[in-house]
Amino acid sequence: MLASLLESWGGLTTAAQVYFSIGLLAGAVSLVLGVMSAVGLEHHDVVDLPDTLGWDAGGGGIFSVKPLTGFLLGFGWAGGIASSAGLGLVASVAVALGTGAAVMGLVVALLRLLLGMRSDGTVRIADAVDAPGTVYVGLPPSRQAGGQVTVHFRGRQETYQALNASDRAIPSGERVRVVQVLDGQTVLVEPF
Repeated sequence: MLASLLESWGGLTTAAQVYFSIGLLAGAVSLVLGVMSAVGLEHHDVVDLPDTLGWDAGGGGIFSVKPLTGFLLGFGWAGGIASSAGLGLVASVAVALGTGAAVMGLVVALLRLLLGMRSDGTVRIADAVDAPGTVYVGLPPSRQAGGQVTVHFRGRQETYQALNASDRAIPSGERVRVVQVLDGQTVLVEPF
Protein backbone atom coordinates (compact mmCIF):
# COMPACT_ATOMS: atom_id res chain seq x y z
CA MET A 1 0.00 0.00 0.00
CA LEU A 2 2.76 2.45 0.97
CA ALA A 3 4.73 1.49 -2.15
CA SER A 4 1.65 2.26 -4.27
CA LEU A 5 1.24 5.66 -2.62
CA LEU A 6 4.91 6.52 -3.11
CA GLU A 7 4.71 5.45 -6.76
CA SER A 8 1.64 7.66 -7.28
CA TRP A 9 3.40 10.54 -5.53
CA GLY A 10 6.46 10.10 -7.77
CA GLY A 11 4.24 10.28 -10.85
CA LEU A 12 3.01 13.78 -9.94
CA THR A 13 4.58 16.93 -11.31
CA THR A 14 6.67 19.01 -8.94
CA ALA A 15 3.93 21.66 -8.86
CA ALA A 16 1.29 19.06 -7.95
CA GLN A 17 3.56 17.68 -5.21
CA VAL A 18 4.01 21.18 -3.75
CA TYR A 19 0.26 21.85 -3.88
CA PHE A 20 -0.67 18.52 -2.31
CA SER A 21 2.01 18.97 0.38
CA ILE A 22 0.46 22.30 1.32
CA GLY A 23 -2.99 20.69 1.35
CA LEU A 24 -1.84 17.74 3.45
CA LEU A 25 -0.06 19.99 5.97
CA ALA A 26 -3.13 22.26 6.24
CA GLY A 27 -5.32 19.17 6.67
CA ALA A 28 -3.10 17.95 9.51
CA VAL A 29 -3.30 21.37 11.21
CA SER A 30 -7.10 21.36 10.76
CA LEU A 31 -7.28 17.92 12.34
CA VAL A 32 -5.18 19.03 15.31
CA LEU A 33 -7.34 22.18 15.76
CA GLY A 34 -10.49 20.05 15.58
CA VAL A 35 -9.25 17.58 18.19
CA MET A 36 -8.11 20.42 20.47
CA SER A 37 -11.52 22.05 20.16
CA ALA A 38 -13.34 18.77 20.82
CA VAL A 39 -11.45 18.10 24.05
CA GLY A 40 -11.65 21.70 25.28
CA LEU A 41 -8.02 22.69 24.82
CA GLU A 42 -8.78 25.52 22.46
CA HIS A 43 -9.95 28.90 23.69
CA HIS A 44 -8.94 31.44 21.05
CA ASP A 45 -6.80 31.43 17.96
CA VAL A 46 -3.10 31.56 18.72
CA VAL A 47 -2.63 34.60 16.49
CA ASP A 48 -5.18 37.01 15.11
CA LEU A 49 -3.53 39.90 13.27
CA PRO A 50 -6.48 42.33 13.53
CA ASP A 51 -6.65 41.80 17.31
CA THR A 52 -2.87 42.23 17.56
CA LEU A 53 -3.15 45.56 15.72
CA GLY A 54 -6.07 46.67 17.88
CA TRP A 55 -8.73 46.31 15.18
CA ASP A 56 -12.12 44.90 16.17
CA ALA A 57 -12.73 42.14 13.65
CA GLY A 58 -16.00 41.09 15.31
CA GLY A 59 -14.66 37.61 15.98
CA GLY A 60 -13.31 35.27 13.35
CA GLY A 61 -10.74 37.69 11.90
CA ILE A 62 -9.60 36.90 8.39
CA PHE A 63 -5.92 36.61 9.39
CA SER A 64 -6.39 34.21 12.28
CA VAL A 65 -5.21 30.60 12.35
CA LYS A 66 -8.44 28.90 11.24
CA PRO A 67 -9.14 31.03 8.14
CA LEU A 68 -5.51 30.87 7.06
CA THR A 69 -5.55 27.10 7.51
CA GLY A 70 -8.74 26.98 5.44
CA PHE A 71 -7.08 29.06 2.72
CA LEU A 72 -4.07 26.73 2.60
CA LEU A 73 -6.32 23.67 2.59
CA GLY A 74 -8.35 24.95 -0.37
CA PHE A 75 -5.25 26.30 -2.12
CA GLY A 76 -3.30 23.06 -1.79
CA TRP A 77 -5.99 20.59 -2.79
CA ALA A 78 -7.48 22.68 -5.61
CA GLY A 79 -4.04 23.52 -6.98
CA GLY A 80 -2.96 19.87 -6.83
CA ILE A 81 -6.12 18.69 -8.59
CA ALA A 82 -5.85 21.46 -11.22
CA SER A 83 -2.18 20.69 -11.83
CA SER A 84 -2.86 16.93 -12.05
CA ALA A 85 -5.67 17.61 -14.52
CA GLY A 86 -3.14 19.15 -16.89
CA LEU A 87 -3.67 22.86 -16.29
CA GLY A 88 -0.57 24.99 -16.64
CA LEU A 89 1.15 26.69 -13.72
CA VAL A 90 -0.63 30.05 -14.13
CA ALA A 91 -4.06 28.43 -14.46
CA SER A 92 -3.49 26.09 -11.52
CA VAL A 93 -2.30 29.01 -9.35
CA ALA A 94 -5.44 30.96 -10.30
CA VAL A 95 -7.67 27.99 -9.42
CA ALA A 96 -5.75 27.46 -6.16
CA LEU A 97 -5.97 31.13 -5.15
CA GLY A 98 -9.67 31.34 -5.99
CA THR A 99 -10.53 28.17 -4.09
CA GLY A 100 -8.34 29.14 -1.15
CA ALA A 101 -10.02 32.56 -0.93
CA ALA A 102 -13.47 30.94 -1.12
CA VAL A 103 -12.67 28.46 1.66
CA MET A 104 -11.15 31.25 3.77
CA GLY A 105 -14.28 33.37 3.30
CA LEU A 106 -16.48 30.43 4.25
CA VAL A 107 -14.45 29.78 7.42
CA VAL A 108 -14.60 33.47 8.42
CA ALA A 109 -18.38 33.57 7.83
CA LEU A 110 -18.93 30.40 9.86
CA LEU A 111 -16.72 31.62 12.72
CA ARG A 112 -18.55 34.94 12.88
CA LEU A 113 -21.89 33.12 12.83
CA LEU A 114 -20.83 30.79 15.64
CA LEU A 115 -19.22 33.52 17.73
CA GLY A 116 -22.32 35.67 17.31
CA MET A 117 -24.40 32.94 18.94
CA ARG A 118 -22.33 32.97 22.13
CA SER A 119 -24.03 34.09 25.29
CA ASP A 120 -22.57 34.55 28.72
CA GLY A 121 -25.98 34.03 30.35
CA THR A 122 -25.97 37.47 31.93
CA VAL A 123 -29.45 38.88 32.53
CA ARG A 124 -29.67 42.41 31.19
CA ILE A 125 -32.45 44.30 32.90
CA ALA A 126 -32.78 46.58 29.85
CA ASP A 127 -34.23 43.57 28.00
CA ALA A 128 -37.18 43.57 30.41
CA VAL A 129 -38.87 46.62 28.84
CA ASP A 130 -42.32 45.59 27.49
CA ALA A 131 -42.00 42.20 29.19
CA PRO A 132 -44.97 40.80 31.14
CA GLY A 133 -44.77 40.23 34.84
CA THR A 134 -46.73 39.43 37.97
CA VAL A 135 -46.87 41.55 41.12
CA TYR A 136 -45.05 39.68 43.89
CA VAL A 137 -45.35 42.30 46.65
CA GLY A 138 -48.26 44.75 46.23
CA LEU A 139 -47.41 48.04 44.51
CA PRO A 140 -48.52 51.32 46.06
CA PRO A 141 -49.83 53.96 43.60
CA SER A 142 -47.98 56.83 41.93
CA ARG A 143 -44.38 55.61 41.99
CA GLN A 144 -44.23 55.01 45.71
CA ALA A 145 -41.56 52.53 46.78
CA GLY A 146 -42.28 49.20 48.39
CA GLY A 147 -43.34 46.69 45.74
CA GLN A 148 -41.77 43.87 43.79
CA VAL A 149 -42.60 42.15 40.52
CA THR A 150 -41.57 38.91 38.88
CA VAL A 151 -40.77 39.60 35.22
CA HIS A 152 -40.67 36.97 32.45
CA PHE A 153 -38.24 37.68 29.60
CA ARG A 154 -35.66 35.86 27.46
CA GLY A 155 -36.86 32.53 28.81
CA ARG A 156 -36.10 33.56 32.38
CA GLN A 157 -37.97 34.76 35.41
CA GLU A 158 -36.43 37.54 37.52
CA THR A 159 -37.71 39.46 40.53
CA TYR A 160 -37.11 43.22 40.69
CA GLN A 161 -38.05 46.14 42.90
CA ALA A 162 -40.89 47.96 41.18
CA LEU A 163 -42.67 51.29 41.08
CA ASN A 164 -46.23 51.65 39.87
CA ALA A 165 -46.86 54.09 36.97
CA SER A 166 -50.63 54.17 37.60
CA ASP A 167 -52.50 56.14 40.25
CA ARG A 168 -54.12 53.06 41.83
CA ALA A 169 -52.51 50.36 43.96
CA ILE A 170 -51.83 47.04 42.24
CA PRO A 171 -52.37 43.96 44.45
CA SER A 172 -50.15 40.89 44.60
CA GLY A 173 -50.82 38.41 41.80
CA GLU A 174 -52.00 40.97 39.22
CA ARG A 175 -50.40 40.98 35.75
CA VAL A 176 -48.28 44.01 34.79
CA ARG A 177 -46.05 45.19 31.96
CA VAL A 178 -42.60 46.78 32.37
CA VAL A 179 -42.62 50.25 30.82
CA GLN A 180 -39.19 51.51 31.90
CA VAL A 181 -36.02 50.41 33.65
CA LEU A 182 -35.20 52.91 36.38
CA ASP A 183 -31.89 51.42 37.56
CA GLY A 184 -30.12 48.06 37.74
CA GLN A 185 -32.65 46.64 40.22
CA THR A 186 -35.84 48.67 39.75
CA VAL A 187 -38.47 48.74 37.01
CA LEU A 188 -41.50 50.93 36.38
CA VAL A 189 -44.64 48.93 35.60
CA GLU A 190 -48.26 49.49 34.64
CA PRO A 191 -51.27 47.20 34.84
CA PHE A 192 -51.82 44.93 31.84
